[in-house]
Amino acid sequence: MMSWHFTAQTKQCLALFFLMLFFVDVSANQIDTLQEKSKIIHRIELDVVPSTILHTNTYLKGDNIEKRTMNHAFTTRLKYAFQPPTTSQQAQMYKGVYQGIGVAYHNFNPQLGNPLSVFIFQGAKVKQLTNALSLNYEWNFGLTTGWHPYHETDNPENRVIGSKITAYLNADLYLKWQLSKQFDLNAGLSLSHFSNGNTTIPNGGLNIAGGRISLAYYIHRPTEESATLIPRPTFQRHISYDFMLYGAWRKKGLMLGDKAVALPKTYQVGGFSFTPLYHLNPWLNVGISLDGVYDSSANLYIEDYIVETGQPANDFEHLAQPTFTKQIALGLSGRVEFVMPYFTIQAGIGRNIINAKGELNGWYQVLALKTNITNRLFLNIGYSLYNFQTPNHLMLGLGYHFQKKKK
Repeated sequence: MMSWHFTAQTKQCLALFFLMLFFVDVSANQIDTLQEKSKIIHRIELDVVPSTILHTNTYLKGDNIEKRTMNHAFTTRLKYAFQPPTTSQQAQMYKGVYQGIGVAYHNFNPQLGNPLSVFIFQGAKVKQLTNALSLNYEWNFGLTTGWHPYHETDNPENRVIGSKITAYLNADLYLKWQLSKQFDLNAGLSLSHFSNGNTTIPNGGLNIAGGRISLAYYIHRPTEESATLIPRPTFQRHISYDFMLYGAWRKKGLMLGDKAVALPKTYQVGGFSFTPLYHLNPWLNVGISLDGVYDSSANLYIEDYIVETGQPANDFEHLAQPTFTKQIALGLSGRVEFVMPYFTIQAGIGRNIINAKGELNGWYQVLALKTNITNRLFLNIGYSLYNFQTPNHLMLGLGYHFQKKKK
């Protein structure tokens, strides 16, 4: 029988994810007057995604107990989505947008396991090609459990998946062929990434690429002839201000002598961002963010000590924590937001400019998903990289939209 043992930090991450699911559901029920005059469109879809593993790690290339390259990956997804009525302003502003929840079953090599994912997703139309054919995108974000992760004795070679629960990220680009009022046939490309966000070590991560084939069934979708269109609402460019506080936990690895060592301690991370944003159009915001960070794993050092003659050096026992001021920094970053109903995807690139010393001296990158709790409050689930390649830390936060100033 499968047993479930979650750490306190994992429980916090699960709680935040399901809190996001809850507020998306609440928001979906807060429809405007125009939407009340028509019916929300419901969609049920079954995907199959035959894929291959991208060999980003020696473990996947054959440095495993079976001594063979790992290629096999196959995913089956069942998804429910809802779309705004075609008569609504939302439908006119965001063509073909849909969002919902789904579950996925992943089939991998036995050394990795056959995990399950629960996720939220959103997609929309990129371009209408013909009356029945369109180009679309979709992203998935969720949690995956059921791995055979790294274990010192049972699975020591697996340095790809280091925890029983990981994040699940997916992006699809596909063609939608409308077969009838009720059915669509979809086919396209799919990319997926699994990672624990540096909350445990190892954290090599798993990437897969494949082809998506799916059949979607619709309820209450009108025909083109019966759809009543309204003018797209006007948009006024303006400036808004976001303030966000975040926290997280992380693990740390160090080179002690000529050996890589995973430190047993869990380190705390916290920070803030203040971001003036210029709203160019309904889908795109740009801005500059003032970012503060405290990382209790930054700039650890080895204290000076004396090694007795004939005794081996032991740097690990003399690992020291620097002062608080050497673990904080202030930076500036450029931010871009892709805005859709319920969700906003934010990306940023920045550099610490104050107290940028040691491990805090470098470029950092941010990718985050935001969803509103109220008109003012929003949840933030993000991740930070260091110098475009080194895993840094999660950014689990709560933010506030300040009063917008119309231009």
